[in-house]
Amino acid sequence: MKSTAPIPFWKMSGSGNDFVVIDNRRGIIESSAASRVTQAVCRHRISVGADGVVLIEESSEPGVHFRWRYINADGSDGEMCGNGAMCGARFAYLNGIAPSECVFRTESGLVRAQVDSDPESVKVRIEVGSPGTITSNIQIEAAGHLYRLHAILVGVPHTVLVMDDTDQFAPGDEFVTIGRAVRYHAAFAPAGTNLNVITVKSRGAIRMRTYERGVEDETLACGTGSIASAIVARSLGLIDSPVDVITSSRRILHVGFDWDGVLATGVNLGGEARIIVQGTINPEALHD
Repeated sequence: MKSTAPIPFWKMSGSGNDFVVIDNRRGIIESSAASRVTQAVCRHRISVGADGVVLIEESSEPGVHFRWRYINADGSDGEMCGNGAMCGARFAYLNGIAPSECVFRTESGLVRAQVDSDPESVKVRIEVGSPGTITSNIQIEAAGHLYRLHAILVGVPHTVLVMDDTDQFAPGDEFVTIGRAVRYHAAFAPAGTNLNVITVKSRGAIRMRTYERGVEDETLACGTGSIASAIVARSLGLIDSPVDVITSSRRILHVGFDWDGVLATGVNLGGEARIIVQGTINPEALHD
């Protein structure tokens, strides 16, 4: 695969998830090429390296400031990504594409964002649509072990496993093996699922590790996974809202919502969106 011109980009980190963010309002990356470009760009050590690519695109909808498209590192489109949404919102604000309080379209619906108007602040909060109902107590065998999972759709599918000590659960490559087995389990076909393993630290804090579908690895943070974990924990009576979710980057995501005993509404996620690098992607980074 070859490209003829450098691509301006920002490398951003959302609480440990890293993204390549591109202003694509003029179509510098054609829609049909976005998957291939993402797969090339996200390769570590031989390209930029990232969990995924965020494209900021034009929107013709009244009251909607831009269209947000997220592509996973494996080239598949992601309907939603909480940390990627926060990075996209701050990128749009700092580049004059949208105001600090903005609305943008994702594949899973509209997202409202509030970016701290101080350009030196990394804080962002988003409001997302109400997730679906929880499917509780799904018992499966994965990687030779029996697990009881709770599933919920937060723009993308998630499962949550509650354990006594998340950090001692399946260290290193074993976590990836279990995560991949759950991700591809027949119970979650055909879309597959993300896996979040959590430990409740207090009524106001959760520790979480995540295997992300599309990245196909354990990641340092997951915004939608934090929402899923918090809502499942609340449904089990283990925490209150709002709650702090301690990610593997040791940065904290803040999740708030209203709970009526069945559904979560008014769901919001707060975190950080840091600018790591600004530059251009050389065509050589896209070569096979």
